[in-house]
Parts: sequence; structure tokens; C-alpha cells
Amino acid sequence: MAVTGPGRPRRGPGMTEVARAAGVSQKTVSRVVNGEPHVSPEVRDRVLRAVQELGYRPNNAARALLLGRYRRIGVVSLGSALYGPSTLLLALERAMHRVGYSFALAGTLEGQPVQVAVEALLEQGVDGIVLSEPIDDGAPLRLSADVPVVSLGEGVEVGQGRSAVVGADGLVAARIATEHLLSLGHRTVWHIPGPHDWWAARDRVRGWREALAAA
Repeated sequence: MAVTGPGRPRRGPGMTEVARAAGVSQKTVSRVVNGEPHVSPEVRDRVLRAVQELGYRPNNAARALLLGRYRRIGVVSLGSALYGPSTLLLALERAMHRVGYSFALAGTLEGQPVQVAVEALLEQGVDGIVLSEPIDDGAPLRLSADVPVVSLGEGVEVGQGRSAVVGADGLVAARIATEHLLSLGHRTVWHIPGPHDWWAARDRVRGWREALAAA
């Protein structure tokens, strides 16, 4: 690291230097860095080029205090070592990066309440939380957070307002897939299920069984 004196790090380029290099105002630089609209593509490209050439790094902590948002989404994973959840996490991370958000992951240890992972993400500073693939541990899962929460599956109770429970219909999907294979002339269809305490895995088993029973 370059220094300006004994043990003193050199301050990196600020928004003023970026604005001067790009020939725009500091407000325009702020809009580009924060992904705000009302900036022409030509000006945005000029600012981003200056950011890259100067090696400018936004002060995320200061920006969060000023704007009240972190541009970071937290994800609680209950099974990242398994293939399905791990591919879901990768897709979530890519989707967040495409819209200019960073990705913070919190896993749950065996026997640890999900709320502990949620609190850890809130302490880091996130604009929202995604709960990946909830499981049934025998008790209703109730989450409390002062940011929007999206659960990718059932069995979760979240706060009112901007929170939601979403997910694909595994029951219907498994039934359609099984019906399709049967229609090709197969006498039966075998199914390798996921963990028995995963809501999504249960739905797929139900859809498979319903299709076989109907046939």
C-alpha cells in the first residue's frame, strides 16, 4: 500500500476526482454509482470509465447512512452443501449482481434457529432477506425482520407488508413430468426423493404418487 508518511495510507480517489475526470458533476457521479435513473448512456459510460481508470471505490458505509440502503441482499441457506440448494444460491447471486446488489450468505448450524442467521444478516446491513428452501423441523417457522423477507417455499410465517412466500409448484411439476413419462409407454416411473423434511421434496413425492395412482 502506498503511503504519504510513516505508516499513513494514501487516500484513494474520491468522487470529486471522478467527476473532474469524466467532466460531470459530483451529483451525476453519485447517480451512476448508486444505479439511479435519469443519466444518459453516454454519460454513464464516461463516468464508469473514469471510475475504472482511477480505481475509485465508493464508501459503502457512508452511502448506506446517507441513502438508508446497502445495495446488499442477505440469503439464509439451510442446505448449501446439497446440489439443488447450491445451484439456487448461485442463481440468486448472479441475479443480484446483474442489478447491482451484493450477496451476503448466512448458513444455519445444526439445531440453530433460523432467526439467528437472520439477525446476523441484519447486523451486517442488508436491504432484504431471502430464505432459501425452508425445511419442516416440527414447529412453525416465524421470521421477524425490519426489512422485506422472501421465502422460497412454504412452512414460513413472515411479517406483514413487503414480505412474501413464493416458490414453484413442485406437486404439479412432478405430476406433469410423471404423466409425460407414462405417456411415452413406460409401465412405471421411479422417483429419487430429496430429504423428507424439505417441503419442496415432499411436494414432488406427492405429485409423483398422484400421477401413478391416476394411471
